[in-house]
Amino acid sequence: MSEQHQKPIIGITLGDYNGIGPEVILKALHGNHLNKQITPVIYGSMRVLNRYKHLFDMKDWQLHGIASIGAVNHKLVNVISCFDDSQTTVEPGKVTPEAGQAAFECLQQAVTDLKEGKIAALVTAPINKHTIQSESFKFPGHTEFLAERFESTEYLMFMVSERLKIGVVTGHVPLGRVRSGIHQDAVSRKLTQIVKSLQEDFGVQKPRIAVLGLNPHAGEDGLLGNEEKEVITPVIEQFRKKNHLVYGPFPADGFFGAGSWRKFDAVLAMYHDQGLMPFKMLAFEDGVNFTAGLPAVRTSPDHGTAYDIAGKNIADPGSMLQAIFTALDVVRNREEWEDLKANRLEKTSDKPGREDKQGRRDDRPPREERARDPRPERTPREERAPEPAEASLEDIPLPEVPDDIPETAFITDLPEGDAPVAEQPERGPKGDRPPRRDDRGPKGQQREDRGPREERQPREERGPRNQQDRPPREERGPKDERQPREDRGPRNQQERPPREERPPREPRDQQERPKEDGAPRDNNQPRREKQRPNRNEPRPVPPLSPELVDLREAQRGLMGISEEKTTESPASKPDEPAQE
Repeated sequence: MSEQHQKPIIGITLGDYNGIGPEVILKALHGNHLNKQITPVIYGSMRVLNRYKHLFDMKDWQLHGIASIGAVNHKLVNVISCFDDSQTTVEPGKVTPEAGQAAFECLQQAVTDLKEGKIAALVTAPINKHTIQSESFKFPGHTEFLAERFESTEYLMFMVSERLKIGVVTGHVPLGRVRSGIHQDAVSRKLTQIVKSLQEDFGVQKPRIAVLGLNPHAGEDGLLGNEEKEVITPVIEQFRKKNHLVYGPFPADGFFGAGSWRKFDAVLAMYHDQGLMPFKMLAFEDGVNFTAGLPAVRTSPDHGTAYDIAGKNIADPGSMLQAIFTALDVVRNREEWEDLKANRLEKTSDKPGREDKQGRRDDRPPREERARDPRPERTPREERAPEPAEASLEDIPLPEVPDDIPETAFITDLPEGDAPVAEQPERGPKGDRPPRRDDRGPKGQQREDRGPREERQPREERGPRNQQDRPPREERGPKDERQPREDRGPRNQQERPPREERPPREPRDQQERPKEDGAPRDNNQPRREKQRPNRNEPRPVPPLSPELVDLREAQRGLMGISEEKTTESPASKPDEPAQE
């Protein structure tokens, strides 16, 4: 796929070159940053655009002039000169008929390329509706001119933004003629265009639409007008019967004042100012004028020529940028819608194989013509042969062991006293087996040898199971002649003399304890307390070694200091100087 088909070509008309049209176009396209998504083509004049480039200090950015759309460069901003600009004088903020005529020539050539499919969409800059009037242009605005060129009678002036979308029943019509344009057919056609545009152009599959009333307070139940009862409400009921989410009529002032517009995807107003006044208050910076119902895509910024700020480099290009992006989005949404219509999937069931079952059902003859097969007769249950019983393990024959098996085939390296494996006795049924251990006692005996339960010895007289080193019960004597438990003392306790015969135990604090040096301590002497050093007293000076004493005497002799001066007087106090 070529680059031309990857990026749509968007045409942009110059508009009135004495207004802010050239300024917002250059600011929106400056730096070629939009060329990653679209290929822009300006229908205007290289002379006029270069004049504004120098005025706004855009000398580092170059435009690409071409003679026709066939020479477009997809990496640059292309400019097609649509009128003779050799004698053109740019006067920002001034109303001139030359600017109006130039705007018409740019629009005419752009619409021609749009009809021929050379460009994917058209973005129109603001024009002066008075200076553009001529023998070739007798329309109140772009919308009516495009509808006439595309021979379309079903169109809608649709003001769109990210937050709010408003369509109007009567567009550029004087207020005195608004009532004559409000009838059921007009309201129904505009509602149809809104539903279609929201689905195909903006991807809203089930739109919610609010309809405003014509009169103040929506007529006050006929007190201020009957248009709501006679015209608007019947149309709303017709759309609701067709499963469309259409609501109203709402009073315009309360509808926007309470913020109810946030609950709907679009709003249908009855006349121009009823819809555009709240729209420009809520979405003036990013609002776009979109012409719905045309076979081609056309958008425009929602502001005018703004002669009062033209040429001052203060115009905001936000609405122009949003118009370009909206045109790009609508082009892509329409392509997706056409692909869905061309490759529409057949409605199928979620259950697998339902189509095959339906096909088989269609091929069957009618029910009354089908041959009904009689049900086969069944043998009564009493006459049926009994089912064979399942074979038990005893009935399964064992394999015969041949007699010529060598003796080495048996295990013979068993410990002494054990019989070889081949000589082990055959084990019979479980009831005929001998006990596995003879010392198990009653639990190892056969159940048949135990006797009835009432003749057995009680559990409490048998003692605990597997108790070792206990004499037989018959040797223990009667239970009432045994020594009581409290007289026998604790179990496994060594023989100890009675408590009365034991020597008295000395008090624990009077027992002799060995001293640290190993000598016994005299218990009659009181325990001396451990002496702890007083931290406030000066520590004793350790004695000096003989070498240090000699060294100190030598130092005193050299310095001529007697020992009396260095010795503190015994009568002196520590805190007072010695008295001589």
